[in-house]
Amino acid sequence: MADVPKSSLNPHAPEYIPITNPPPPLPTVDPPPQENVGRGRQRRNIHPTYVLLRRHQSLPVMLPTRPISPALPPLLPLPTVDSPPQENVGRGRQRRSIPPKLEGLEKLKETTVMIKNIPFHYNREKLMQFLDDYCLLENQKARDSNEENIHVFAYDFLYLPMNFKMTSSAGYGFVNFTDHRTLSNFFGHFSERAKAYPNSARSVQMVIAKIQGKNALVNRYKNTRFVCESEECLPVRFNPPRNGSRESVQVITVGKFEVIPDIPIDRF
Repeated sequence: MADVPKSSLNPHAPEYIPITNPPPPLPTVDPPPQENVGRGRQRRNIHPTYVLLRRHQSLPVMLPTRPISPALPPLLPLPTVDSPPQENVGRGRQRRSIPPKLEGLEKLKETTVMIKNIPFHYNREKLMQFLDDYCLLENQKARDSNEENIHVFAYDFLYLPMNFKMTSSAGYGFVNFTDHRTLSNFFGHFSERAKAYPNSARSVQMVIAKIQGKNALVNRYKNTRFVCESEECLPVRFNPPRNGSRESVQVITVGKFEVIPDIPIDRF
């Protein structure tokens, strides 16, 4: 048997180096077309570009170019304000408006009041009777109380505007009391609107008048001419003031009245 040579390779051949082809390029996804957003403005591309990576291949790490700002301090809790206690009004009911208190009215110096919601059939005499009864009742209660610093409930000016065409009252009037405490008591007496005028279902209502005091009221109406048929429609002042005692009081009219004669209509 013949001997096999140890190597059939050329000992003088160059060293073999394996050569491999380069990998194909990575596929990319084209970005969507940009919209026409006007000159000088570029629309930010919100669609990212996707790149396929080979196994065991990773993207390079990007280091920040600016120092990272420290974390913001924790926010402080907002202060809370306790809400005022609520009244027990029941489910399905709304709280009714509370009428204003009358304690502060005694500190004011107003004496003139505008009485509202007066029945239309009232004239000056009926309104005077209504005020006389109020003053008489309050003066009697003041005398029976034996309190100090008792003042007299009285009024010295009255004006009830009239509707001359309808021959009825206009539904409101002006009264000036001689003491601001009388006005405070008058408001308190009728504040609940539960008391009505005599011989009427209308409740008594009132507000503070803009013109205050007897002298200011007299100056306001002394040069006024009222179109009516008698002095019953004129404002009046009283000397001495009326306090409900039925004593003799002088009634002095303020202003003047004039009667417009009826103009006959010619018939053709």
